[in-house]
Amino acid sequence: MLCQSFTASRFSSLRLYLLPTLMGLATLLSLLPTSALAEQATSEFPTLAEVVPLDLCYMVGEANFSLLHELNQRNQEPGPLGPHAKPMEFPPGLNRNITDQAVLVPLGSIQKLLWANAADYRYGAPSLLLIQTVRNIDVAELKKTHELAPDLDLTNTFEIKPFGGGRLARMIAPNRIVIASSQEHMDTFVEFQDKPINRRKSGASLFSESNFIFRYAQRKRPDQEEQVISDEQISEDPILKIIGSLDRTITQLVFQASVADDHSLLLKLEGQFNSAEAAKDASLKYKMGKAMLDSFFELYLEDTKLPPTFDSPAVENWPHLVLALKQLLENAQVEVNGNDCVIQTKCDPDLYDTLVNIWNKMPQVTARSNDLFRLRKVLSALEIYHLIHGHYPPSVIFDEESGHARSWRVELLKLMQDDDLKDLYEQYRKDEPWNSEANLKLLDASVSVFSSSWETDPHAASFYYVLGEGTPFDDEEPNRDQITDPRSETVLIVSADRNIPWTMPEDLNFEDTIDLNKLGIWNNDQVLVGTADNRTWILLKDFSPESWQNILLKADGKRVKIPEQYRPLKRAK
Repeated sequence: MLCQSFTASRFSSLRLYLLPTLMGLATLLSLLPTSALAEQATSEFPTLAEVVPLDLCYMVGEANFSLLHELNQRNQEPGPLGPHAKPMEFPPGLNRNITDQAVLVPLGSIQKLLWANAADYRYGAPSLLLIQTVRNIDVAELKKTHELAPDLDLTNTFEIKPFGGGRLARMIAPNRIVIASSQEHMDTFVEFQDKPINRRKSGASLFSESNFIFRYAQRKRPDQEEQVISDEQISEDPILKIIGSLDRTITQLVFQASVADDHSLLLKLEGQFNSAEAAKDASLKYKMGKAMLDSFFELYLEDTKLPPTFDSPAVENWPHLVLALKQLLENAQVEVNGNDCVIQTKCDPDLYDTLVNIWNKMPQVTARSNDLFRLRKVLSALEIYHLIHGHYPPSVIFDEESGHARSWRVELLKLMQDDDLKDLYEQYRKDEPWNSEANLKLLDASVSVFSSSWETDPHAASFYYVLGEGTPFDDEEPNRDQITDPRSETVLIVSADRNIPWTMPEDLNFEDTIDLNKLGIWNNDQVLVGTADNRTWILLKDFSPESWQNILLKADGKRVKIPEQYRPLKRAK
């Protein structure tokens, strides 16, 4: 159903899933400085929505990323400064280079972004994508990056290659570029620019807020069927029971987020219906939904705290975030005017200060996130190895021909879904000792997947097996079927500070890991572990010693209660 929310015929899916996401994004973007908003509002240069024909705006969204550029100018509290401290890392499918190719310019250079879909939109790329950069686009670099002819005139329509080609682009200003999914949509866009301004009907007519930081609109297609959610679906979903009928009467939905001069956040949701009666029904449905949200807030958020295993900036600022959400709920108002139903709310500027505080500590959040991502990547490679060989790689792998030993970490390089790591594996000489002159050179490669952001030694690993009788790796061919304890309560990998090179075939003994305080604490008072169900957990150094020993064993028959990791906890309990 989430995928369906991106088609022009799925209004209910949009309300249920997309809008909460957009509201969260809008909250984050509320940091946008007032001066930048004022400059945008008074600029004579047309906004992106003003240059898009309304006929291509059955689903249209526009975001302003000036916030990110402004925040990057702020002084942040330093995170770890070691050789393994890197920018935020992402899975291969979210590789930034791939995304840059899709939008033609580096993501970090984008100031504003608009996507628009025509009535015939189904799945795939938007009908139109407009990008505005902070500075003028480097034409020579764009041509080089995307392998375009040096003499190509980018102000004329040209084809681009990402995702199999078939998409068209052209520069419409020194810092603006448009990408179309078809020649028809590009022609419609170009013809629209030739019309006199007073005869244009653009996507901007859908919106009322000029100082927006995010806005989104969706209109019902002329040929759209009246009923897109079945009675059976409505009867099975408690949320759809409240708002499912609206899907048959709503004709247009608009969400806008903006900030006032004092940095207070303003949110507005506007619905147009096919009758005044339907609009009144929508206001009643809103009041029912609001009562549910109030109850949810009281039961699960009010007077709560985040567990200490959560990001420390979020833990520290959680009470302020909860208060902001409470204000948004308390200030929410609904108004019906003819066929229109409008819901709007706001919260105080305190949210601005809270989010600034969180942003100031983002290097710590990034480092922590990267460590979790790296360990998940290692666990995933272990799983792939097990699927191929029927068992996990042992701690020490002996080459069949030379007999030389190598670490399981070296063996996983080829399974990391990373071409650079695969190349490194090919360079490793299995017919030589791990510490031969040739193999030691590999330590100088920038390999951080086995290391914590807090590790200061560029060559040292941070992730280790625990070896010993009763542990998951006490067998020459360790098999997960040998794990009879719950896999979510059986540790495969622990983080530790041992100054052991990542290529060295050495891990930790059970006796050396019994005391959490002697492991070398990850991120202050915490230890990062990976369990046999491919999950990562964060344990505090005061974790029960008995439970810690139990979780290191694979078949002791003793259950272990792992502390809550993310869910808000009621202070009273």
